Amino acid sequence: MAWTDKQKQLAVRACRAAGISEEQRVDLILRNFRNAHQGEAITSTSPKLTNQDFAEFMAIAERTAAGPLLHFSARYWQDQAADNLHRLRFRACRLAAVLEAAGKLAAGGVGLAGWIEKRVSGGKASTVDELDYHGLLALILGLQAYGRQQGVAIGSD
Repeated sequence: MAWTDKQKQLAVRACRAAGISEEQRVDLILRNFRNAHQGEAITSTSPKLTNQDFAEFMAIAERTAAGPLLHFSARYWQDQAADNLHRLRFRACRLAAVLEAAGKLAAGGVGLAGWIEKRVSGGKASTVDELDYHGLLALILGLQAYGRQQGVAIGSD
């Protein structure tokens, strides 16, 4: 998935704030991302760049700035880059919130905790933070299937 226009703009603004020139942005940073290579060119418009690439790019800019970058808290992007399951946890929680709002899952996180305990982890976990990649994937797929069975419009991800 290519970076969105908002991500590209944020990357440029972050580089300016960190004192990284346009030449440095392309030469020193993007060169290190194989997904930024499009033919002979190195570009932030490459369709192969991922959200994980974006987080890692922003973490480099944040380290170069030696402190908080733009409106983000200190170490925000470094933590995001290190946590490759963040998006999966967010997606699972968003699905659970939609099901809660539709009355198909007990409110206040109780339904989600029960789902995780009984259907995903076999009683070994009760929160999304305790799940590994495979557990999060099983949770997401299960919630999506349940939503479809119950006629709840979950939206596209």
